[in-house]
Amino acid sequence: MKVRNNIHDESGQIGLIAPEAYSTAWVAMVPDATDISRPAWPQALHYLRSHQLADGGWGEPALYFAHERLVCTLAAILAFSTWNDPGDAVHIVRGLEAIHCYVDHLAAEPEAPIGFELLLPALLSRLEPFGLDLPQKLWSDGLKQITAQKMALIGKLEIDYKQPRTWWFSMEMLPDARLVEVDERILDQYGSIATSTAATAAYLRVLRQHGRDSSHAATYINHVLHLGNGGVGFCWPVEVFELVWVLDSFRRAGFAPTDREIAPLIKELARMYETAPMGLSWSQVFPVNDSDNTATGYTVLRWAGLKPSEEPLLKFWDSDYFFTYVDERSPSVSANVHALMALRHHLTSYEHKQLAIRVTEWLRAQFDRHNQFYDKWHVSPLYVTSRAISALAGWDDDLARRCVEYVLEKQGSTGGWGSGNLPTLEETSFAVLGLFAAWEAGYLADDSSLKQARHFLSSHKVLVPNERLWIGKTLYQPVGVTVGTIYAAKAALARQAATGWTQSRTYLTAAGNSFVPLFTHHQERAGIH
Repeated sequence: MKVRNNIHDESGQIGLIAPEAYSTAWVAMVPDATDISRPAWPQALHYLRSHQLADGGWGEPALYFAHERLVCTLAAILAFSTWNDPGDAVHIVRGLEAIHCYVDHLAAEPEAPIGFELLLPALLSRLEPFGLDLPQKLWSDGLKQITAQKMALIGKLEIDYKQPRTWWFSMEMLPDARLVEVDERILDQYGSIATSTAATAAYLRVLRQHGRDSSHAATYINHVLHLGNGGVGFCWPVEVFELVWVLDSFRRAGFAPTDREIAPLIKELARMYETAPMGLSWSQVFPVNDSDNTATGYTVLRWAGLKPSEEPLLKFWDSDYFFTYVDERSPSVSANVHALMALRHHLTSYEHKQLAIRVTEWLRAQFDRHNQFYDKWHVSPLYVTSRAISALAGWDDDLARRCVEYVLEKQGSTGGWGSGNLPTLEETSFAVLGLFAAWEAGYLADDSSLKQARHFLSSHKVLVPNERLWIGKTLYQPVGVTVGTIYAAKAALARQAATGWTQSRTYLTAAGNSFVPLFTHHQERAGIH
């Protein structure tokens, strides 16, 4: 895949992540290149001021996730404390009050954001010189043990510039004395460290504090700030992840892989998959593959009639499940759902069938533990539960039906679904695609739930919702993935309502917008060819 090195055009719309407070706070801490007593990007501080929540903290307002709000709030307080503007004192006081509330809710949450056990102690260490009133129990003995376990996995944090590691994505955790020693070879062609805005900003910050600079990193941050209108998403670009998940949504909605807009994208995905190292990462500029993108991409390619190698996925097999990344501390339910879907293409192989059986047993144990699925990559149980339906249908009908029952039970009176106080377009679309698979498998007694969902989606004309539901370092929203999921759900409902329609072109018209051509256009403008 050829990606243009010039990021000063509209190519940024591909792989876009909506802005959030944690990464924006790190950008806000970068000093000006000519005067380190001033912030380089005051618009990032303005973003933080204007996005403080009613409870005094920072994070996703649509639902309460204490872990996420804690790291966002600590980072925002650190940014304001760094510049010591008297006008920001009230923001700091309110943020500290919120932190005292968040800490009491951490133990009740089943998942923490990516790198929480590494980022929290790093933030607390940087905040220590300011003498702030932080709860003593923030850095608990239990969390210290988890941090020690993670450090045992990733080792001494030594950098081999020819061998990227997943922990680079959270490189802002390094003390300044270590970070300033990092060579600029760590930067990719866009100027980022592992596509991470926070890690890149932390690196540029410490360089400028020590009388050095990186125009490459500064160009990257300027670009992501432009994309986020003063705030930044937690990474950019995620063009492979976006392409894989959008195509998979089209597959689940009943589109044809031969559609003239879809076929070129599948061809491009096949080329990505075959490019060394074989398999898929979230972005080609950081080639550290994972089982989630690899398994889902594999399924999409098999849907298109191709026969990619399954070896890149099998490398992630553990004794009972697939891990998502090398050095991962705990497995992901959704990654194993996607691995099961991929394995079902190889059930004639005894070895692969045995792996599928063991993965299914592991998934059943996860469901039995809570009577629902929780996942480390998405805050809503509807995400993984709805995707599990199609992976299990015709293979483990009992567990598939339990997933269907869960989804049906969670539908709200308005016809939508939501894990927070209100239904969301994204979660409703997840549920629709899951129930569409259930309808195709004959699990639904009637289509009343789909009719209600159709009414809910048709009554909401917003193309890009605001909620950040995916779990990264904080909660984030992959814009293209979210919009593609909503579009696919509308198309699936149109197909279900008129089962005689068999051409994907009909579904495009019935869905009521032109997402596929638009998505293809952004791919072309991004220089992906």
